[in-house]
Amino acid sequence: MAESISGSEHHIANSVSGQHPRLMILGGGPAGLALGHFARKAGLEFQLMEASSRFGGNATTFVENGFRFDSGAHRLHDRDKAMTQEVKALLGDDLLECNIPSQIYHDGNFVDFPLSPLNLIRALGVPASVRALGAFISARMSRRSASQSFEMQAIRAYGRDIADRFLLRYSAKLWGLPCSRLCPSVSGKRLQGLDLRTFLLEAFRGRSAKSAHLDGHFYYPRHGFGMITEGLAASCGRERLRANARVTGMQHDGRRILSLQINGEETVPVERIISTLPLPLMARLLASGLPASIRDDVAGLKFRNVVLVALYLNKPSVTKVGSVYFSDPDFPMTRVYEPRNRSAAMAPAGQTMLAVEIPCNAADEVWRQDDAELVRLVADKLKVCGWFHEDEVLGGCVKRLPAAYPVLEEGIRERVQRIMDALSRFENLTILGRNGEFRYTHTHDMLRAGHDVVAALVQAQQQT
Repeated sequence: MAESISGSEHHIANSVSGQHPRLMILGGGPAGLALGHFARKAGLEFQLMEASSRFGGNATTFVENGFRFDSGAHRLHDRDKAMTQEVKALLGDDLLECNIPSQIYHDGNFVDFPLSPLNLIRALGVPASVRALGAFISARMSRRSASQSFEMQAIRAYGRDIADRFLLRYSAKLWGLPCSRLCPSVSGKRLQGLDLRTFLLEAFRGRSAKSAHLDGHFYYPRHGFGMITEGLAASCGRERLRANARVTGMQHDGRRILSLQINGEETVPVERIISTLPLPLMARLLASGLPASIRDDVAGLKFRNVVLVALYLNKPSVTKVGSVYFSDPDFPMTRVYEPRNRSAAMAPAGQTMLAVEIPCNAADEVWRQDDAELVRLVADKLKVCGWFHEDEVLGGCVKRLPAAYPVLEEGIRERVQRIMDALSRFENLTILGRNGEFRYTHTHDMLRAGHDVVAALVQAQQQT
């Protein structure tokens, strides 16, 4: 389905009629808004449909009791210079440059993330470090396993001891699956940094050598990450954005999608669709035009929910890092971040807050647990870190984020590819975005994809 994902000229050219193609963008998250932003800049006529009452998807900034916090520990990495410039043009001086690495909380110690050799020795002590080194050498010298699971790759990269302590327990908690069932792409950049070259650099150059692999440099908007999606929405033009417009059906002739059903009652004709809707939803909407053989593939696509607990604190600061990761299964959370470390405007003067992520499934008790109980649970668990005292807790609030992450099990790429191949028969459909393509992507990736798809649309239009 490579052509349908990329918005190839062949598929785009077949769908274009007239000077200005009618373009329908489905989904008002970062990917959909990026598409609209670049489509507006290119002078393309389009409309964007969003099922909920707000735009931004899971790149939103909440405001509660004077505190601001994002729907995740979002950051804009400068890995695509052109896309960084797009965001700078949208936000101007409100886009701040940050240098704050992250850490892992382990047995009462804070360990650099990504893993750093000398810091590990200090955190584990010499005897445990020697044992971990032995496991590391043994893993590197052993024959490469035929398994391509995340577990096997983590063990080969770090050895069983370190992999268990810092990666496998954390990943099992994050994804809700044994690591033997996870594909390697869930690792992101976690399988780097701990190697002989890094160890020697740190040994001879000290902390100055850490910046090469500690992921601490990024950009962040002054009033929260939601400023980026708000800027993209403003760039689209509010007249082109429609909220509370849930796609409940699609009419097609087996080759092209002809119209959409909105909210179960309204029919909207279409010429070209770019969908950022969750892939299982798109497959269900077009089920009548797809082979029965992919039903099991569609049913096998799973998402992980997140309960986000904001803990308000009556003190000016708690940590000095970007995020803190918790691999210990005794802690229900996987990640904690302090928004004011990204921007002082995220909290009232003299106060701070911790944003705490608890991954779960919809059937889990924590998803349905009372808000006050969740705030109390988080406060009790985090007090052991020494960050605050009981009398400094002001309260908190809870946000529930459904379908926050696609679950990347082993074999998922093959399953997704079969679904994409089936959907590719609709020549006026392009699929984009994290949940649309069912893969883990970053903000700069979604901006780049939106830019490239729109550029292909314009080129195809010029050729007709």
